[in-house]
Amino acid sequence: MYEVDHNTPLSDIPDNISNLLTELKEYREDFNIEVEYSKNQYKITLRELTLNRELNTTRCILMEISDNPCFYSIQMFTNHAQNSNNRELKRIYDIEVEGENDYRLIKKDVSDLIEGKKGTSFTPNFPL
Repeated sequence: MYEVDHNTPLSDIPDNISNLLTELKEYREDFNIEVEYSKNQYKITLRELTLNRELNTTRCILMEISDNPCFYSIQMFTNHAQNSNNRELKRIYDIEVEGENDYRLIKKDVSDLIEGKKGTSFTPNFPL
């Protein structure tokens, strides 16, 4: 179902992460979902399985979620098909939210990214 690092048993995953993974199931046909735990935070990666033929790219969404300190961040990258082996990713969206890590908010942000409601361009000085 999910690829989880060997140091974290599935039974030890906190409820907010478990709930988020349950919500992300709807994307399993289109994305490979990987879960990793390190340094008091979970990293969830969604790698698109299908090539966007118009742009010749795939998308990768990286989420980092922590309880201490409480925060989450989401980054979205595109990878040109010709660079797929080189892993030259182009960042097109980046958000960091401190003081919150509710799985419903994270799921909404990820859904918006996947549906194209966010992430059309990356501004290095966001939100300024």
